[in-house]
Amino acid sequence: MQEAQWWYANGRQSSGPVDLAGLRQLQREGTVTARTLLWCEGMPSWRPLAELDQASTQVEVAPVLDIDAAPAAEGIAPSVGDPSDPYRAPVAAPETAAAAGLEGEMALYASVVGGNFPIYRQRWRLDQGIATGSGTWHWPAFLLGLIWMMYRKMYRLAAMWAGLLLLISVVETLLDVPDGLSLVITFALSITTGIFGNSWYLAHCQRLIAQARTVTGGDDTRLRSELTARGGTSVVATLIAIVIAVVLSTVGAALAG
Repeated sequence: MQEAQWWYANGRQSSGPVDLAGLRQLQREGTVTARTLLWCEGMPSWRPLAELDQASTQVEVAPVLDIDAAPAAEGIAPSVGDPSDPYRAPVAAPETAAAAGLEGEMALYASVVGGNFPIYRQRWRLDQGIATGSGTWHWPAFLLGLIWMMYRKMYRLAAMWAGLLLLISVVETLLDVPDGLSLVITFALSITTGIFGNSWYLAHCQRLIAQARTVTGGDDTRLRSELTARGGTSVVATLIAIVIAVVLSTVGAALAG
């Protein structure tokens, strides 16, 4: 039987999944409290941590969470609602749903990518026994560039890309590059991200898998949980990227003026 994977919500946005050890760590950090709503596959609805503790053998809401008596995940729950709504039990978090029924490297890729894994599975030709993003196109990378990188938690690449954009803006100002040529350069950069976006993201996921393996040893369940935490997407990083893009645009306009 697979160890239960838990989702938690302090508002209307759910997070997870995490295993029991991860849930205990979140409680020690204060992210999960007695009022936090919890759900795992097999439960009919979300319930506060306090109620789960009362239902278990240990009534006390202690620093070490004891909810082992709750149902363990044995499969994908029936479709009962929107997974982003913590007041209705989700089918499964995107990461778990993507990895369901998969084994080996395929399951690891699914854990780190999350809900859009079927798309990347096709783009990376994983079913052909290879892993490559060459010869494919990535529209979000083409249209959003830096914002997409931050959304996918590719922070190192995003920092390098932001530095490149700033450098190009400075060089264009120093050389008094015409607006038409500047537009062509910008379009060329966007095409570059569109062409290489899938390959860059594949390399990022492979790096995360390698890093997670070094800290989890041979524990497959812990490895998947670690990949889920490290991978996926970040709304906060996306907002930061938007701010950075505005700043770069402002700096570029100031230099041009």
